[in-house]
Amino acid sequence: MLTFLWGFFSFIAYGSYKFLREKPHFAVEDFAVPATSFIYDSNGELIYQLQGSQNRIPLGLEEIPVHLRNAVLAAEDIRFYRHQGFDLQSMVRALKVNFESRQIVEGASTITQQLVRNIYLTPEKSWQRKAREIHMAYHLEKEFGKNKVLELYLNRIYFGEGAYGVEAAARRYFGKSVQDLSIAESALIAGIPKMPIYYNPVNSNEAALLRRNTVLHQMYQYGFISYSQWQESLKEPIALVAEPDSEHYPYPYFMDEVIREAINIHGIDEEALYGGGLHIYTTLDQSIQGFAEELFSRPDLFPPGHGTRPVEGALASIDPLTGHVKALVGGRHYAAEARRIFNRATMMKRSPGSTIKPLAVYGPALEAGWEPHQRLIDQPLSFRGYQPKNYDGIFRGQPTMNEAVALSINVSAVWLLDQIGVNRGFQALQAMGMPLSEGDKHLALALGGMRDGFSPLDMAKGYAVFANGGLTIEPRTIVQIYDQNNESLLSPAESKRLFSAATAKKMTELLQSAVIYGTGTEARLSRPVAGKTGTSELPPLPTFQNVKGNRDAWFVGYTPELVTAVWMGYDQTDANHYLRQIYGGSYPARVFRHFNEGASAFVEPRQSSFFASQPASFRSVASTEELAVENPPEVIGERVENRADFVEIGTESALYESTNNDEIMVNTPLEMPVVISDDDV
Repeated sequence: MLTFLWGFFSFIAYGSYKFLREKPHFAVEDFAVPATSFIYDSNGELIYQLQGSQNRIPLGLEEIPVHLRNAVLAAEDIRFYRHQGFDLQSMVRALKVNFESRQIVEGASTITQQLVRNIYLTPEKSWQRKAREIHMAYHLEKEFGKNKVLELYLNRIYFGEGAYGVEAAARRYFGKSVQDLSIAESALIAGIPKMPIYYNPVNSNEAALLRRNTVLHQMYQYGFISYSQWQESLKEPIALVAEPDSEHYPYPYFMDEVIREAINIHGIDEEALYGGGLHIYTTLDQSIQGFAEELFSRPDLFPPGHGTRPVEGALASIDPLTGHVKALVGGRHYAAEARRIFNRATMMKRSPGSTIKPLAVYGPALEAGWEPHQRLIDQPLSFRGYQPKNYDGIFRGQPTMNEAVALSINVSAVWLLDQIGVNRGFQALQAMGMPLSEGDKHLALALGGMRDGFSPLDMAKGYAVFANGGLTIEPRTIVQIYDQNNESLLSPAESKRLFSAATAKKMTELLQSAVIYGTGTEARLSRPVAGKTGTSELPPLPTFQNVKGNRDAWFVGYTPELVTAVWMGYDQTDANHYLRQIYGGSYPARVFRHFNEGASAFVEPRQSSFFASQPASFRSVASTEELAVENPPEVIGERVENRADFVEIGTESALYESTNNDEIMVNTPLEMPVVISDDDV
């Protein structure tokens, strides 16, 4: 007998020693859980939630109101602050009740045990698993403390309807944060984890009401609320919010770009984006974006398509001083079930036609010392076989730069790029951050001839340099991203100077003339506006033999408040789908005008010293005769005869006549693009 007792107590002593001394390893990463991320507009208003498989919004314990914490304790573990991770008193009581009932009707798991089971253990029902659960619960509380355990539990437990944690539950059922919950609402939420499918009010309002009232009674019984609070809470009806529309994806093209920018530009991986509990503050102006989307839903603002395929369009608008994107529309339609589709405003690459002239030719020339009143050359010229022509077949002899910009004279643009050097124009585009290839370094660049091309957002970025006094700043849809610890993840955007303020002012006045007197009259506004049209012609391929039409139509312009680029064309151009008598100065300029007229109601007017109250006019000297210039004006800048960057296109003429009144960019099947340009006069 003594031997038995000695063995028994030795076993108990050894077991107790192992229980107390053998500490499980707890890693912080074990408690990391996916957390919903939030996207806000420029005013800090929540517009969308990014979540993976779980909707969870972690909070610190101090952010969870006391009456909600008390409700959970009353419902799940009233002795939480008195036991040591497991509750012997509750275990004995449960054993007695279950023995008398001859079935398991009452459990004895503490909040800590539930947390351990949720993270580390399987649902298996065995004495071994139970013993391990008790052992781990004891040591978890020793290491983390009561408050941290409660915080982890409240953020991790499932509350039905896809909601994990009390904050997600409060928003799902009542459309509010936990700080705004009433006592009755807190009791309802606290009662759900016992049986989430049965007690959540969406599935059964009656069952949820009975469970809520039980929790309210327990709160009163344990002294968490007064008698009057108990009675008043019992009378409160359950007022649920409607189930959120999981298919609702507001401002889809803008939201797509926010996600793309977060991943591709700022290095946020998708797991963190959808489950990192991030707070993403964007540049979105809901009024401006909504107005832009409304315009793109209007058929009257777009040319009719051929057959079932519509003429597509895209728009990008930014604040030139900050680079903040204010509107992005990447197409005329966005399917409700779609996500992260092709965004023409940011992902498409098309020839910009003559809209490139201010960026690659005239801006760099002004910076090199040329002046708007200086005369350029417009006569038949050949640059080692490259023979640029004007859209109307007319040569104007010696137009001023002002006239050449306003009427979009092609020969003058190519001649001037040759005078300042292709490298200068190419490097200016590079400094703006425009996507180029080394194969684009040729004179055809003056008219938009390049391998790939630019997106509307690229073009808005380029023109913003002039609107911002010669400074460039990278466009962005995201102002700042904060992690779960409220630490900022992004550095402030920085600007850099590309042109002098004087150059920006001169270029702006030249582009004002283009709108008032030249090819961009459809874009006129009641306030200062500068801009440029552009159109690319169909390539000279057998498919388009004897076909007159265009591939792309652009208008890019700006006011002191916004820089906006508009593009139109078909996604795939073929013999049946091309722009018929559509130019940058027609539909794109009209959309630009409508957009800026509407957007002006939502932006604060700015004064800008770069706009002239009345830009200089000019007198056209157009003639059907070729006007030879024996003594061209003095050239400012570099001029290298027989330079290697002349475009070699063979002996055939580069002229592809156009009957339109827009400057046209033409791509040939040759290695180098051949260009004639565009613009409405």
